[in-house]
Amino acid sequence: MKNRIETFTGSKHFRLNHIAGGVFAAISVPGTGSLGNAAIIDLGDTTLVVDTFTTIQAAEDLQAAAEHLTGNPVSYVINTHWHSDHTCGNQVFTPTAQVISTSTTREIMATFVKNRLAQHLSNPELIYQAIDELEEKIQQETDEKLKKEMEWETACDHEYMKMLPNLVYTLPTITFDHQMTIHGSNRTVQFITFGGGHTQSDAFVYIPEDKIAVMGDLVLSKHHPVMTYANPQEWLNILEQVELLGVKTIVPGHGEVCSLKELHEVKGYITDIMAMVTKTVQSKKSIDDILVPKAYQDWYFSTYFKTNLKIVYDLITKSED
Repeated sequence: MKNRIETFTGSKHFRLNHIAGGVFAAISVPGTGSLGNAAIIDLGDTTLVVDTFTTIQAAEDLQAAAEHLTGNPVSYVINTHWHSDHTCGNQVFTPTAQVISTSTTREIMATFVKNRLAQHLSNPELIYQAIDELEEKIQQETDEKLKKEMEWETACDHEYMKMLPNLVYTLPTITFDHQMTIHGSNRTVQFITFGGGHTQSDAFVYIPEDKIAVMGDLVLSKHHPVMTYANPQEWLNILEQVELLGVKTIVPGHGEVCSLKELHEVKGYITDIMAMVTKTVQSKKSIDDILVPKAYQDWYFSTYFKTNLKIVYDLITKSED
């Protein structure tokens, strides 16, 4: 299988990482049209892909990699959640593949996401304006790490806008509410949801015999978790249930292939954010004064730290009203 990685022509959008016989992570290359990670799983007689990147081009490369590595066309695609960097490439795999998600994820994709994409298409000037504003900020930014992240972000936005006119937003055709299993001739995979933590509904793929979990954005490796649509307490509950499965290897939604150590780090991050904001609210201080703790200063997605504080602040103050 490793030899097959070496003979794959490669992609500017991702790097392939061989995890176990027939299981591969496609790790996003920053600043390209992927943004999130994906995975390829050889079931023996059929092939499964987990998440499909932000752009059609990145998804086409993922499809080529999957067929090259497994020798089969992709029969199943699972969307772990509704965010565009995990779903926009779906069209590349249909009609050959069935696209699977939770019922709630499909519902959000069919309404909120479709409406948002229609707005992007009808009024692209707004997005280009936001890109211009960010590019101006980049010129003034003195923090090299932050500058690099902002450059990646604008590069990704440009890739997205270039692709948008050709996007045929493709919804899941099969949905589930708790768990679903696919039995291949070589291995069995489970699609599991314990509810919504990172978004209103998050699923992950678990391969019991290899103790591998493809976690979507429930686990990120050395990246600030994105809490824009999060339920922090539920997120912690979900991660505790994942721990009970005995997972050894994790393909995170962003960052390098990792283990339960990174799952624990995400739990620590969410717990820390909640504690810092609670303390600030109780002492009637401003969340603007909260600095990034040393443990998370080297993590990517650093612009999300302030956003995360605001999200948690709104949740805490709303519950007190």
